[in-house]
Amino acid sequence: MSFTTNKFLGTVAVLGALAMSGQAHAQTTNDDVAALKAQLRALEKKLDSVQRQANATQKQQASFANANAAMHKKAVPFVDATLTMPGNRPTFCTGDGMNCVAITGRLHFDAGAYSFSPKSGATSPQSVNDGINARRARLGLIGTYNKDWEYGLIIDAGGTTDGQAVLNNAWVAYKGIKGMVIQGGYIDVPYTLDESISSNNSMFMERAASQVLAVNLAAGDFRSAFGGQVFDKHYWVGAYVTGPTTGAGVNHSIPQPLGATFRAVGVPVNTDSTTVLLGFDALYLAQTGGATNNTLRMNDRIEVRIDPATNALLDTGTMNFVNSAHVLSGEGAIRYGGFLATGEYFNYSVQRTNGLGDLNFEGGYGQASYVLTGESRKYSSSAGAFGGVSPARPVNFATGDLGAWELAVRYSYASLNDYAGGVRGGELKNTTVGLNWYVNNNTRFMFNWIHGTVDKFNTAGVNTGADYDVFAMRTQVAW
Repeated sequence: MSFTTNKFLGTVAVLGALAMSGQAHAQTTNDDVAALKAQLRALEKKLDSVQRQANATQKQQASFANANAAMHKKAVPFVDATLTMPGNRPTFCTGDGMNCVAITGRLHFDAGAYSFSPKSGATSPQSVNDGINARRARLGLIGTYNKDWEYGLIIDAGGTTDGQAVLNNAWVAYKGIKGMVIQGGYIDVPYTLDESISSNNSMFMERAASQVLAVNLAAGDFRSAFGGQVFDKHYWVGAYVTGPTTGAGVNHSIPQPLGATFRAVGVPVNTDSTTVLLGFDALYLAQTGGATNNTLRMNDRIEVRIDPATNALLDTGTMNFVNSAHVLSGEGAIRYGGFLATGEYFNYSVQRTNGLGDLNFEGGYGQASYVLTGESRKYSSSAGAFGGVSPARPVNFATGDLGAWELAVRYSYASLNDYAGGVRGGELKNTTVGLNWYVNNNTRFMFNWIHGTVDKFNTAGVNTGADYDVFAMRTQVAW
């Protein structure tokens, strides 16, 4: 075979190889493209899934945002609160003034010393102790909601003897009608003139024994009650149904006391300078409560709460077969400028069964004060009673301002004797002189001197009473 023939055959062979190689390469490229297309379709499906998830997430976020916006819109009145300090009482109110809550408190810290002389060896106690006492140590919340409703929740860690904290007030009141209040819960029942005056504003460290004896039957502080009152500038009328008091000693598994109170006041003269008040009060104890539900005891200390042992001086002891009890009383007051005189008389009657006759006791007080620095106690139409003294010039030693000073005197009488009925509870006669220094609207110092006697004769004719002088002081902070 010639060189030319060989060259030709070689060329054909090369071209054939190239053609076969091109066909193989084309097949490979088509396969790669198909694989890429399959991958792209898979990626598109994944992207579609991710997009759907993203859209769902956006919808959820939008829903949450709308819900938060709605919640914020509803909460705006409560979030937009303001803090004020009326009378140095921290008070939070919503922007529209419809809802408020305030922190309230009072501390009455007492100290006292006795000069005590028993009238016989049969007197109980034979001696009493000087000392100190947190008479009231209260802290709590009071407030308003929806403008017309008020509430209070107050705890008291003080008392006659310092002890565990107890519930003092827990109440709700409706005041949506001008000149009317409807309330229920644990309250200070507004029965008697002196009880209607706040302990922050009282003339003396303690109220008169005759008034305390009446109130303790079915009214007073810490008392469960429901009722209401109507009032304006010239009258005040209120009535309440009452039950047990609060406290650790209350046993709700036995019968509870049940009573009612009524107070009506007329104010024929009520000007900026002068007030004349006349009133009538009634209390009815329908059920005494207790394990037997037919016993009753009336007693009180000698108008100071340092040593509770003095409770035994003016004391009926336990009266048995008691069916019910009632108190009828009258009250009066005259205010002229810085002078104020008030008084009340009480008649107590105890009805007994088992062939025993009724028992009758009595008591009363008269008291007067004069503000030496020119301020006066204003009449409160909503309380049907008188407020405190607000010093025109609170104490500021740098400017020579010395606050307000008030001089007060009281005569108090109470008899728990019914010899015909076999009760010899004693007869108390007290004269109290007081000096009150109002440092500012939140701070007051009280100084009381009590000169008194209790005559209490037993069946043998022995006087088991005592003569005494008590010197007492109170430091008061309230807001």
